[in-house]
Amino acid sequence: MKVYLAVDVMDSLVVWGKSGKREEYVPIEKVSKVVKSSNLREFFKELKVKRAYVADLDRIEGKGSNLAVIDEIGRSVELIVDGGFKSVEEALNYSFTPIFATETFDVRKLEGFESCIVSVDVKERLLDASKSFGSVEDLLEYLNSLKLKAVIVLPIHSVGTYSFDFSLLEKALDILSHRVITGGGLKPEDLDRVKEMGVYGVIIGTAFHQGKIDPKVVERGEL
Repeated sequence: MKVYLAVDVMDSLVVWGKSGKREEYVPIEKVSKVVKSSNLREFFKELKVKRAYVADLDRIEGKGSNLAVIDEIGRSVELIVDGGFKSVEEALNYSFTPIFATETFDVRKLEGFESCIVSVDVKERLLDASKSFGSVEDLLEYLNSLKLKAVIVLPIHSVGTYSFDFSLLEKALDILSHRVITGGGLKPEDLDRVKEMGVYGVIIGTAFHQGKIDPKVVERGEL
């Protein structure tokens, strides 16, 4: 099972927060036991990271962009990146694999484009920029018609809480024919369970920064 370190970026800083309440996010150095710098470049210099999931919160919220630095980091670290992309063209010609998130992107525009990942964003309810799907189930069924590298199942309401939404994951695994990546509130003891469920990859953040996951797991990028 692949392991991706969660890296949320705001104003060139790596930040941490809970449940998607972005206005309350703080620099990662204030909560992390394993890293001293919140500066994006310094963060990756300080840690040995094989794979990372990066969310450019500035771009997602339309307040700026950190993609130039993220692209630079992507030349030496395997990155999957949610850059708040509004079109396929915006995500081309970078070193990383782009993520098209349902919060900000109409996934119906992906037909014929294969080199990407879709993030199914759920915050108590499905976040659907396309306004085309009546339920999570409808969206998952539609994604089976696309050729994708993987689908991220992301219960944003669980992020940072140690209370992972297993019901959402189980639903996705029942329906999807794609590889599934998930994260958001996973406890260390949850990792073996999701691996046994057949999950392709996990995104970890809070448990790692609180010293509950061996840094070598992030260094290997495998579990």
